[in-house]
Amino acid sequence: MRYLRVVGLVLTAVTVLAGSLVAGNLWLRDRDATSKVDGRTDAVPRGEVARSISDHLSLPLIPRGPRSVECARDLRAVKGAWTRCTARYLRGTDREMTVRVVRVGGGEITYVHDAPHR
Repeated sequence: MRYLRVVGLVLTAVTVLAGSLVAGNLWLRDRDATSKVDGRTDAVPRGEVARSISDHLSLPLIPRGPRSVECARDLRAVKGAWTRCTARYLRGTDREMTVRVVRVGGGEITYVHDAPHR
């Protein structure tokens, strides 16, 4: 009986660990975001783009994301438009990435970022 309990606990732990790894991988792979376009400038402000990227690069409950993210310019509401952003990490490591618009419509744009360049 005790053996079955130990096996059950080990299987439960393995299942929880595997589920966590899959969820974390999906979270990090999901690199698209949708934001409202500022009607005056016909763009998404660079601060909004930076906040969105920072959220994508951070895992829930694990504070290992970037210390800050800065983008070079606002992201225009034109499919294919792009900007460069830099993620700054605590250990002084900076990672550059490109953010580009993949969809425009209904006063919103959807944009993606590539993996931070090492």
